[in-house]
Amino acid sequence: MRLLGFLLVWLMATPLAAAEREKRVLLFVPEDATVPAIADFTRTFRQTVLAEWKGPVTVDIEYLDMAWSGGAEYERALRDLYLVKYREQQPDAIVSFADATPLLVYLQQEIWPQVPLLSILNDDFLASMLNQGPYLRANWADFDVTGTVQVALRLLPDTRHVALVLGSSPREVSAWSYLSREVRAAAPDREFIGLMDLTLEELRQRVRTLPEHSVVILVGFMQDATGRNCITRDVSRQLHADGSPPIFSIHETMLGSGIVGGMLLDYELLGQEMARRTLRLLAGEPASSLPPGSVEANLAAFDERELKRWHIPTSRLPPGGEVRFHEPGLWERYRWQVTAILAAGVLQAVLIAVLLLERAQRRRAQRLNVAVLDSLPGSVAILDKNGRVLRANPPPERAEQLGGLPADKLRDPGTSYLESFREAARAGPPEMAGAVTLLQEVLSERAPEGVVESRGLTPHTWFELRARQLELPEGGAVVTLMDVTPRRRAELEARQARDERAHLERVAAVGELGVSIAHELNQPLAAILTNAETAQTLLRRTPVDLPLVLETLQDIVSDDKRAGAVIRHMRALLKKGEARQGAHDVNVLVREVLRLVGADAQSRGAELTLQLSDSPLPVHGDGVQLQQVVLNLATNALDAVSQSPVGQRRVWVRTQQREGQVELVVEDTGVGLTEEVLARLFEPFFTTKREGLGMGLSISRSILEAHQGRLQAERRMGGGALFRCTLPSHGSESPVLERHP
Repeated sequence: MRLLGFLLVWLMATPLAAAEREKRVLLFVPEDATVPAIADFTRTFRQTVLAEWKGPVTVDIEYLDMAWSGGAEYERALRDLYLVKYREQQPDAIVSFADATPLLVYLQQEIWPQVPLLSILNDDFLASMLNQGPYLRANWADFDVTGTVQVALRLLPDTRHVALVLGSSPREVSAWSYLSREVRAAAPDREFIGLMDLTLEELRQRVRTLPEHSVVILVGFMQDATGRNCITRDVSRQLHADGSPPIFSIHETMLGSGIVGGMLLDYELLGQEMARRTLRLLAGEPASSLPPGSVEANLAAFDERELKRWHIPTSRLPPGGEVRFHEPGLWERYRWQVTAILAAGVLQAVLIAVLLLERAQRRRAQRLNVAVLDSLPGSVAILDKNGRVLRANPPPERAEQLGGLPADKLRDPGTSYLESFREAARAGPPEMAGAVTLLQEVLSERAPEGVVESRGLTPHTWFELRARQLELPEGGAVVTLMDVTPRRRAELEARQARDERAHLERVAAVGELGVSIAHELNQPLAAILTNAETAQTLLRRTPVDLPLVLETLQDIVSDDKRAGAVIRHMRALLKKGEARQGAHDVNVLVREVLRLVGADAQSRGAELTLQLSDSPLPVHGDGVQLQQVVLNLATNALDAVSQSPVGQRRVWVRTQQREGQVELVVEDTGVGLTEEVLARLFEPFFTTKREGLGMGLSISRSILEAHQGRLQAERRMGGGALFRCTLPSHGSESPVLERHP
């Protein structure tokens, strides 16, 4: 029972013990809270501690008013007050600022000997006078008087006099000797003017009457000679209002009160840095572990208004100098208003110009449109949405240039262009129906534009009709009729010439394969002779074995068909005529060609390997021309490997279906292709053979391009060449494939 009671008490006490104790920070500052520097420092110090400490924390701030209520008796009173006030209170960290440090060192020794104290002083020699240890760390934030004087001389190089202003409080009086030495050292070749132990009115008078080319270094003015308390920033505003020379300072809080700028101590930045070091003390670190030395809290900052007032260019500012209080100009202040006024003025001017020039421009545009329309080749007409002529250019001199179409009905305004074409289509060739359909589609806005070629009413003439919608609300179209008879005749002649060259190439190829063809014919003929003699022998026997005789006769018929097929295929290759389009299986075409080439490959000692697709590869085109391509590539491959050692003469022929296309690949282990040969391989009359004409590959590429295909040459890995043919697949829904016997 005792053990159970002990556990219960322990469990009830555990949450209280585990709860984190509230931390407490004491901050002592030498001035009143109304001093801008003190206000910035204490505010940012408190905000940073409260924001970055993860647990409960309290920041108490004591304002000592030492600048306005100095003296030994006052300091003794402060010591007695805080000894009584905090004797029973134990803070976790103490922070002192500047002149509050001696008092805090005394209080620490009296009542907080093991509470860490962090002090921030104005100069390094003050920090060196303290006996620092595990419970005391002193840093300093320099008042960069030297840097401020040097910046003033940099901005105003014509300066001849440097005036130092300081108040009459005990702290300021004690600092006068040190500050005056720093100013003299920073400007040794300028006249030094000391302004100290003056009333505020005397100071204003002295500053107002300083000689030309002077600058004022205002370090502080907390109290005048009569003992009147002052705020340095307010004093700066009064001096500025009196028309003082350029004023520089060392406090960032002075910026905006009439000073030009300087190397300024940023009290907000100083407060943040000291707060973060205090947080390390709250976390349990000893004061001796904090960084020694100075705290970097100075920055070069300037008032743009004062720079402009004293005509100081920004190019003179030190590197990294910060410019504040930018005053926007007229454009920045009233950008939208000025823009609106300018836009309104420009718009008004444009409208006036448009009104003055519109009529003249319209007339010039009309004359230009007429000139352009009349100069266009062929017959051009502008139609309304109903197909009636609004305007047209003059017709050609000869009616047959438009394929015999009625030129007058196609150009006279008001006539129906569409109806004239309908009448011509009823009496003309079937292709004209396509022209009528195109006109209807464009005029009804179902199609934006189109082009149709058709035979004309006059024999052996062709015309091209182009129609395009007019981008107008009322619709309509622009129609162009062009005579394309010369082009069609040229295309026909070129096609005939190509077919003639292809026929000659086929004849040459078949001639080269004479041995292979003879071998292909000898086999079925020899089989026919053997089977005929066998049949005769069987008929002489008694009794006659009729089933065996019939089987022998059937073999004779099969061999005869095989021989006939070879002859017919050879005749098809040799026959000269127009191309016949149809559906073909590439596998069948390749087998027929390679049947002729097989014997030639054996005679050359080459190994010819077929790797054909298992499924049909349908294409549409002229089977004879496509076989000519296969024949040309196969014979070229055999010619290429003839120069290779025996046993290394290999040729592969592959077919496959690939991404909606039929692909034929011919590879060889021949001499390969150089860069120069690859660049000119498909040029007419270019060849690498001694007896070649250089037309085979050129014709083969032309044949494939006419079939919407492509022929490419590549270097084969491991040596040799690779030729790749691609043709559009005819699709599974194509008609029944033509099979060659």
